[in-house]
Amino acid sequence: MSEVEPARLPNMVDKLTPGARIFAILHKDALRERIDVRPSEVLGLEGDVLFLRQTEPPVGREHLGASIEAALLLDQEGALRPVGYAARLLNILDDYTAPDLTQVQALAISAPKAEDFFETSLRMHYRVTVDDDMGVLIRLEGLEGLEEQDSLDAPSGPELLDFSAGGARVRLPAGVRVNVGDQLPFKLVFLGSGYADGIGIVRSVESTPDNRHLDLGLFFTNMEIRDIRYMERMVARIVSACRQRERDAEYV
Repeated sequence: MSEVEPARLPNMVDKLTPGARIFAILHKDALRERIDVRPSEVLGLEGDVLFLRQTEPPVGREHLGASIEAALLLDQEGALRPVGYAARLLNILDDYTAPDLTQVQALAISAPKAEDFFETSLRMHYRVTVDDDMGVLIRLEGLEGLEEQDSLDAPSGPELLDFSAGGARVRLPAGVRVNVGDQLPFKLVFLGSGYADGIGIVRSVESTPDNRHLDLGLFFTNMEIRDIRYMERMVARIVSACRQRERDAEYV
């Protein structure tokens, strides 16, 4: 990902308001192609300390004093780009007073200055948006309530929204019972070619705006190296085909 000139970035400190969505990046391992990203929200900014809601799964006290990244999603002309800064985990509080006056567990991290922000990444792999012509689908095991969905306008199975060699986003009917941290055996099927399988760890669960579906963020693990390489080849092939279609469309 290309760097963004600091002068072209807005003042991201102004966006650190209570309720703002933020991501704590605890670990990046380019060699093993793994990244540990945990979604959170801003609770408050007090001087040189930024308070975030405890993540799920929670950040443990063994990380106290560690260097992490904190990243926001910057919306520029409808495209979301992660912009973050290098921070230090200062403390984990069990009784922080949230904006709604409830007591919550919070992460205290060092606050940034405007010039500290840089463009970063929340994933290690290129992510492909799935369309109907792509011939890619996902099968998940261990989901409760999926068989109870019999509405004609609800999908009969998981709907694959996008995927990479490291994870996927999947849409399910709202009645399915699933929680962050669940481990779901998956099979990513490329029709007419093959499949890759492993375990999908649920990293996020969000309701769609109409509350009729759930969007799951899955992190792929327990995969054979050959399956990872196979998915990488398939991603590269699909991206190449999509770009060729875009070039062909220029002549229509």
